[in-house]
Amino acid sequence: MLLFLDFDGVLHPEYHEICVPDDVAFCHLPRFEVIMREYPSVEIVISTSWRTILNLECLRRYFSTDISQRVIGVTPILADENSYQPALREKEILAWLVANQRTAEKWIAVDDRTWQFVNHRAQLVACVGYRGLDEEAGARLRLALEQIQESSNP
Repeated sequence: MLLFLDFDGVLHPEYHEICVPDDVAFCHLPRFEVIMREYPSVEIVISTSWRTILNLECLRRYFSTDISQRVIGVTPILADENSYQPALREKEILAWLVANQRTAEKWIAVDDRTWQFVNHRAQLVACVGYRGLDEEAGARLRLALEQIQESSNP
């Protein structure tokens, strides 16, 4: 199972056009990691725009060691994320699946940009950007992971 992960609006609230304050940055990362530890077979692919300025090794450093080992890649950059591109994040995820020969694999995306998903909204765990992965979104993530896990077990 794969999880495609955004940072801004998920691991911390979205701050439009300003840097995330240090005391807020990655405030939801502990919740995310607790959930991921409940589902050890889930591999993580980074889909955040941060991947345009940081390489995979730098991105892994934000996570605890056990979780960082499960971060297996980043989605390709198909266009400028600052221009309006409907469903761009979805296209990047699909391109990653094809490039890595994992199109048959079950996946979900955790993101606050719902307009970035058109044909695969059922696989989206949407966060409210100004809140991020709060308790409510965390519960929806657990539910989505549980449903995928149940559908994978005969």
